[in-house]
Amino acid sequence: MMLPRTQPTSSRKSPSLKTTITILYLAIVLVAGGLVLLFLTGQLVIGGVPSSIVITFLQDDLARNAYITGDRQALHDRLDELGIETQIKAYYRPQIQDEQELDLYIHQILYDRTGYVGDAYRVGPDKKLVLK
Repeated sequence: MMLPRTQPTSSRKSPSLKTTITILYLAIVLVAGGLVLLFLTGQLVIGGVPSSIVITFLQDDLARNAYITGDRQALHDRLDELGIETQIKAYYRPQIQDEQELDLYIHQILYDRTGYVGDAYRVGPDKKLVLK
């Protein structure tokens, strides 16, 4: 005698496609919201530059135009007028106490982002700044 086949019973139903999409959407919104919050509060660092400083740069027409046109000297001068180097140094000073090392680190970041080489530095063969 053969017993009829029965379907396995499950106490949980698999989530519907709509539920899965809703959960995925909420997760993406949560992560994106967190990143926006970190960016706006300056806690997010982009390419070594705190986001609060990136915002300052993006809001300045002269700096933005100098960057877009590739005018390294004008960009450096404008960033200097905005106090960008000083702000970046203040951000990294708790981590790098040696002023010469801090200055080199900040100039390397600025060189990597803008191509500008400060007067006290030259570019080595590995694209790293070294003191003259």
